Amino acid sequence: MILLILTVIGSILAIIFIPKRISKLEMYSTSFFAIFLAAVADIYLDIKFDFYGFFNKGVDWQYLLIFVFVYPAANIVFLNFYPFEKTWLKKVIYVVVWTFLTTGFEYLSLHTEVFYHHEWKLWYSFLCYPFLYWIMVLNLRLVRFLAKNN
Repeated sequence: MILLILTVIGSILAIIFIPKRISKLEMYSTSFFAIFLAAVADIYLDIKFDFYGFFNKGVDWQYLLIFVFVYPAANIVFLNFYPFEKTWLKKVIYVVVWTFLTTGFEYLSLHTEVFYHHEWKLWYSFLCYPFLYWIMVLNLRLVRFLAKNN
């Protein structure tokens, strides 16, 4: 529970205090997309297949804190500092660093009973995170395209 509280507080502080490089509309719309993506993944991988879960099997109120604060904050921080104007190599390095950080956080979550694995393995997450980050970048590009051509 301590990890959850610290993560939620850190998420709120990150959203408030990081210098903003993306607009409020971009933060809002991409955060909802991140929540949607997490919900779809969790419906299938947690509820349907029981590969992993948060806290205890079934629905937990604590998960709402992750869903409402942590996912949007991670999305905002990731996209806010994504090196859009840099080289392909810098973009890859950025995603790889985030993949290691996220996998490390998942490992810590496993050992503090915030998260559990059944059939899922940590290295599956490590392989999935880069694709999820690229999807988030593509979503932001779509949001920008739609905002520009509206």
